[in-house]
Amino acid sequence: MAHRTATSTAPAGRPPADFPVELLPHLDVPDLDTMDADQRAGRACVWSGRALPLAAAVNLGEEIRDGVHHFPQSCGRCLSERAFNALAEHSVDCDPCHGEGLESCPVGAGLYRLQRYARRLSRGNC
Repeated sequence: MAHRTATSTAPAGRPPADFPVELLPHLDVPDLDTMDADQRAGRACVWSGRALPLAAAVNLGEEIRDGVHHFPQSCGRCLSERAFNALAEHSVDCDPCHGEGLESCPVGAGLYRLQRYARRLSRGNC
């Protein structure tokens, strides 16, 4: 049985995963079975497969499967694109996002903040 946990511990110079683990399903993180060894270990972006410089890697949480620990990560560019697309898809049918604004919806607000955070990371780092 696999489970994913958000971790906030990260080496110096590396951005922590400072977004709620509840946002992960909205980002369509690939399943471990579709990732290569570098993607599962966090050495390559889970979406693009490009090698990740340590300063640009964003931790997507630890996943444990059959007792083996995996540490999928993303580059800022891919994470920004995924968060933007997820926000666009989510906000179509979300009454709080439309009526009261993003800040009234935890998912909408979280995806918005995540997209802005990741966009700043993507400048020159991917």
